[in-house]
Amino acid sequence: MTLFERYDWLIVFLIVFIFALTILPRGKSSGIAEIYYDGALIRTVDLKNDTTFTLEQGMEILVASGRISVIESDCPDKICIGQGEIDRPGIPIVCVPNKILIKIRSTESSDFDIVTQ
Repeated sequence: MTLFERYDWLIVFLIVFIFALTILPRGKSSGIAEIYYDGALIRTVDLKNDTTFTLEQGMEILVASGRISVIESDCPDKICIGQGEIDRPGIPIVCVPNKILIKIRSTESSDFDIVTQ
């Protein structure tokens, strides 16, 4: 019996790979959030200014400490509230019943779009 069996190296590699993915940055934030309704940009928000505001679509948005989140919504499942705060590009807040998408604008320009819309 050796220190590592045949498939132990694969498990170790997978654990290191998953750990590396979680600590790598997902892009640099520009400090600007964009709010879209039905695919059209309706508002840009500076994440440096703490504020709370309400959208016409029945959602209350909180901006605090450089993060944006939905704190109240009239949608039935409230999944958008459960998505929590975002502060970096790559993971948007989506409310399908209200047709709202909130995402952080990235400072990096690329010819490729990682997120398919």
